[in-house]
Amino acid sequence: MSNDQYKPVLARKNRTELFTTEECKEILAHLLTDKNEKGHLLSFDIVPATEHVGFLGEYYHLYLRYQLEGQKDEQTSRLFVKSVIFQNADMEFYMEKIGLIKKESKLYEVLNELKKFSPHVWCAKSYFTRKDLFVMQNVEDMGYVALPSGTRFLSENQMGPILKSLATLHASSIAYEKQKGKTIGVELREWLKEVSVSPDVEWYTTGLRAILAVAATHPCVQDDVEGQEFIAAQLPRHLDRVYYMVNPSPVHRNVFVHRDAWGANVFYHREQPQEKRSVLVDFQLCRYSPPAMDFHLVSYLNLEPSKRKQIIGSLIETYYNALVEELQEMGVDPNQEQLSKQEFEQSLRDFELFGVTYNCIAATILHLPDNYLKKLKAERPADFHRFCNVDRTEDVLRLMKDHPEFADYMYECVGDLLALTYHKRN
Repeated sequence: MSNDQYKPVLARKNRTELFTTEECKEILAHLLTDKNEKGHLLSFDIVPATEHVGFLGEYYHLYLRYQLEGQKDEQTSRLFVKSVIFQNADMEFYMEKIGLIKKESKLYEVLNELKKFSPHVWCAKSYFTRKDLFVMQNVEDMGYVALPSGTRFLSENQMGPILKSLATLHASSIAYEKQKGKTIGVELREWLKEVSVSPDVEWYTTGLRAILAVAATHPCVQDDVEGQEFIAAQLPRHLDRVYYMVNPSPVHRNVFVHRDAWGANVFYHREQPQEKRSVLVDFQLCRYSPPAMDFHLVSYLNLEPSKRKQIIGSLIETYYNALVEELQEMGVDPNQEQLSKQEFEQSLRDFELFGVTYNCIAATILHLPDNYLKKLKAERPADFHRFCNVDRTEDVLRLMKDHPEFADYMYECVGDLLALTYHKRN
């Protein structure tokens, strides 16, 4: 599809329409209240945050210029804005349909409450939410930095701060429930619906079809008649089990889970990257599920399959020790919350298929060679929408043929899937 054929109807003309002056006054009031200060807005400016590489949103810096009460000097504060995509009409319609930004905006109101249960910094504070955008602290101005551009996989040392942040999030949600006498999954049922792993979500089903096609070409089953029959007739039914896994568990302890803690969604403390917890961003895929869901995703998405197998035991210890420490600091006994070490390890086994499957599908988005998807979004928006939400099978197979390293990685991921399904049954 050429750019000449693509003529989207945009919801707004440009970024200057993001906020009204009254909204910026409200944002400033919230910001200054945090600092026990008062002041009045002089002007504001909105600048694209070109350094952000996210695919399911548009990103801006909001500069507020103001004077504090009793002072003549002008002050400036920079905040971060995430908005629905409006420069690509197809993607805007898709995002509005599944409500990603609307969901994340609402959840940031709850995250502001969860932050109060631990002295550790693990996410930014939100100052303003609307159904199509939200405004939050600028993580870089908080003293945190993103991973270097081009980072594909993380080391064990880099995994530690993320695992500890997730442990703090999970523990804080339990403490919140005990203090409020409420269940997050019930209180926020409308806002914690599944938006990414569903037979009705094109992003997922498009990726699933691509993975089934890759599985059929995997060297270990390419000439295996029984294997080919299994992939065609039985593997789709095995993977249908994942749809049930993403819902709140009737067996294991459920918590507020991030479910998208891959490298682009974490920031490390600039001065103490190992000692301090990472700051998590992008909470649009959150659910109310067992902690195992987050553990599987953070370990599968950020590590090469062979490396993950080598260090998985150490990662489990890092996460679980941090979880227990946080819970005890909050006056909660993990053994009374179905979170003993034995129960946690059992949950990891029960949800392994989810981690393996999701990793395979995510690989067709997150690990494409040569910034393929980023270029597609910038240069051919219609094809970007097609790849994400209509069909990506042909593109993935072609990229595997043209880029042997990408093919090797895809076969490693799919090999884990076949090991858990086809080979495990024999």
